[in-house]
Parts: sequence; C-alpha cells; structure tokens
Amino acid sequence: MAVLTAAAGTAPAGPPATASAAAEPSAVAHLPPRPAAPRRHLPARGHGSDRLADVSLEVLRLGSAANRTGRSYAKTLHEVWAGRTRASRLHAALLRERRRAGELHRMAGRIAAAQYRTGSRLSSASRARPSDGPDAVLRAYREAEQRQRLLAERTHEALRKSRSLEADSAAVLTRSAALEAHRSRLDTERRRISRRLGVVRGQLQVLARQASRGGRCGGLPGTVSAAAPRSAPVAPPTTAPGGTWTRPVERYELSAGFGGSGRRWARGHTGQDFAVPLGTPVRSVGQGRVIRLTCGDGFGISMVVQHGTGAFSQYAHLSAALARPGQRVRPGQQIALSGSTGNSTGPHLHFEVRRTPHLGSGVDPVPWLVSRGVRLR
Repeated sequence: MAVLTAAAGTAPAGPPATASAAAEPSAVAHLPPRPAAPRRHLPARGHGSDRLADVSLEVLRLGSAANRTGRSYAKTLHEVWAGRTRASRLHAALLRERRRAGELHRMAGRIAAAQYRTGSRLSSASRARPSDGPDAVLRAYREAEQRQRLLAERTHEALRKSRSLEADSAAVLTRSAALEAHRSRLDTERRRISRRLGVVRGQLQVLARQASRGGRCGGLPGTVSAAAPRSAPVAPPTTAPGGTWTRPVERYELSAGFGGSGRRWARGHTGQDFAVPLGTPVRSVGQGRVIRLTCGDGFGISMVVQHGTGAFSQYAHLSAALARPGQRVRPGQQIALSGSTGNSTGPHLHFEVRRTPHLGSGVDPVPWLVSRGVRLR
C-alpha cells in the first residue's frame, strides 16, 4: 500500500474485495478429502522457505476450492429460487383449471336438471316449435347434442390439465427440497473453507513478511529458492508477443490510482492498486518473460515481467512468487500471490506499467490496459 521511500510507493488499499463462490453441483465431491482433525498450523519442514511454500500451496488449494464451492452455491441458490417461482406459477395455474373444471361441471348439472324437469333433451331456449317442421326439430336436437358433447370434452380437458399441473407441482416441490438440502450442504462447506482459508492467510502474511525482511522472495518448490538468480537480462523477444491481455487479478476493488499525491508517497503514486484478500492469485497481464524478482525493499516481494520492447509490468507487495526469473509466462498465468510485504498498510496488489524495467518510467496502467481491450471496473 504505502511506499515511503523517495523512489515510489503504493496507496492504501480500500477494504479487501470479497471472494466469491461456486461451482458445478458436483464441486464438493471434487474437493480434497478433509483431514481427520482441523489443522491449526502447517508443519515446518526445517526451513522458513519450505514452510512458506507449504502455506502458499494451501492458500492456492483453499482459494480454488472456495471459488468452486462459491460458484456452485450461487448456481444452486438460483435454481432454488427458480424452482420456487415455478412452483408458485404452477399452483396458480392449478387453481385456475380447478375453478374452470368446477364451473363446467356445474353447467352440465344445470343442463341435466333442466332436461329432467322438461322431459326433453332440448333446453327451453333451443326447443323447436312443431310449426317449424321436422327439419327444424332435428337441427335443434343436433345442436343440443353438439353443445353437450363440447361441454363434456372441455370438462374432461380441464380435469386432465388439473391432474397434469398437480403432478408437475409435486415434482417441482420435490426437486426444490433436494436443491435446498444441497444448498445447505454447500453453505456449510463454504463456511468451513472460508474459516480455514482465513487461518492460512494469517500464516502466509506472517511468513511472507519474515521472508521479505530477510531478503528471501519465497515461492513454491521448483520456482524460486534462496540460491536461485533473482534477475534475468532484458532481451526483447525476436517476435512480438501475442495480442491477448487481461487483468492482473480476477476480483478486486480499485483503490489508489496512478499519480496520486499524499504524505504516503514522496514522488506520487507510481501505479494502480487493486484491493484484494491476501493470497489472491496474481496473473501476468500479457505474454512475456519474468526478468526480475526482488524482495526486502519498499515494494516487498516484487516481480517484473517484460512484454516486449518498451512494455514492462510490475507486481508488488506480494506474499509469494510462483514464477522464477527467466521464465516465460502467458496471459492470465498465475505468477504470484498478493500480499502486504514491504511498506504496505494492508493486503493489495500494487501494479505498474513501465517503458523500461526501472522505476520512474511508469505510465498510467488503466488507460494502458484499456487501449489493449482490458477494461477495469
């Protein structure tokens, strides 16, 4: 968040963006098995960097599980509400058809009663007079029979639709009950993962700050170690990188912007801050190569990616590195975890775009991304 050195800094981030949720209905089944007892601390393997790697992996796993479960929860909740709406509409339609069938049945009863009283199959309104001749009498009988047949068909159809609507309503209610039970299970799982993720994020914050202060950049096995080189020569690729660009984080709130002034920055804010929870995966905004990984200064754990001639992106205040110097990365590839190392007042990602790898050549990241088809909300 705030870098107090004369070089540059980042602004205080706003409240961390809320992590969302959830997945296909079968997401819970794909989660790794729960341990027999909740783990409060991850085992140390004898070295601080090893434990930081363990915690980083756990944050990645739990973050992915939280996203899947969250998406599944949201989808199931939508289906529950859709089912309730459909059940309500079916119930209203069922009441209408029952009223219609009742009215037709009463009409048939009145016709039958009139025929019984008069001793004739014709109603008083349609009864032909003898002077009308035999053809008129036959025509009146045929019309009466047709009306009674049509009345019987409509009554039968109304009863059939009533039975069908009743069956549909029962099926929808049964499915809604099953969805509600599934939603409840997902909610329980989501809360469990969220609690565990909060514990592990706290561990990651402590370990990342210790590593940064000790000049260690952290990371996962096979990416960065204390003995690994932390910089790679700047050598623009012979071919231009691909034209696909993306945001550095998926869910965020924009906080301090480029060029901001205040007591927290000696020369103005040199990038754009993204307020995100600690341990949020940080992605490369475009195709390129990691050329620098530093730790211990005002930016904390920081990474620079080269995207071509005159295009460099920096990701600062990280908690762990997932890529090593010299490694080529593609757009959207996870290269680090967000954090609060260095001169920072809270979890966020400080993102910069530069013309050179060096501080002082920065441009406003927001219009730079917009010009490449990436809009920030």
